[in-house]
Amino acid sequence: MKVETGVIAAAGSGTRMLPVTLGYPKELMPVINKPAIQLIIEEFIEAGLKKIVIVTGENPAPLHRQYKLENLPPQGKYKPLDEFVNQLSGIEIVFEPQAGPYGNGTPLLVARSHIPEGEGFIYAYGDDILKTKTPFAKQLVDLHNQTGALVVGTQAVAWEDVVRYGIVEFKEGSDREMQDVIEKPAREEAKSNLAMFGRFLLSTDIIEILSEIPLGKSNELWLTDSVREYVRRGGRVVAQPVTDGEWLTIGDPVNYLQTLIEYALEDAEIRAALEPRIRRLLG
Repeated sequence: MKVETGVIAAAGSGTRMLPVTLGYPKELMPVINKPAIQLIIEEFIEAGLKKIVIVTGENPAPLHRQYKLENLPPQGKYKPLDEFVNQLSGIEIVFEPQAGPYGNGTPLLVARSHIPEGEGFIYAYGDDILKTKTPFAKQLVDLHNQTGALVVGTQAVAWEDVVRYGIVEFKEGSDREMQDVIEKPAREEAKSNLAMFGRFLLSTDIIEILSEIPLGKSNELWLTDSVREYVRRGGRVVAQPVTDGEWLTIGDPVNYLQTLIEYALEDAEIRAALEPRIRRLLG
């Protein structure tokens, strides 16, 4: 399938980051000098995507202001801003307010009209950041081109954390092809500790299934349930682990701070100023 569209779920309430998220979406939380969602947009662009659909929450105005080029200052004065504007050249960004049941499958129902028939798309959760040498979205596209299957990003988590994720079970004899996936299984029910996180290469078949299946755990519409049904119907789904970087998140204060440190220490100038201070604090 051709893959030129990306969808970003940016409709969460950000309750774990309150009270700062009263003012703007957590996806605009700064990671050094960039809002977190910009890192996802850059990943998408570097993977060759041409259209990005951002599914917003109740207060879309901050995201609209951030990514409407007519709202930005003139070029030529601020180099980082100029680089950002140049990146967006030729990229279509669409905003759609979320409507429908609560759950991480709902943004795909909202975005469906923007995905060309017969094409695939990349789906990202707006608080998951992939800091990898090769853009992770490109890794998903490359694996799809090799296998013809849908692709989900995966990473091993601590066994005590399997209750927080969709947990993958592979087919016998395979370390890539999915047999099943269960949303938030009890520890004793989990077949592995390999979790799906917020990067997926999907087809519109997944969205059609989302429109058919009942609500799942906690009365939410789960993407996991749709992927599971797709496999049950004979569809192929393979896993792409993180092998050349790290999966980070900004969804809670501790993980947000870890993400900031990761990006800060990567910048030579910031690292030179920050590292001695950190060493003194750690004593």
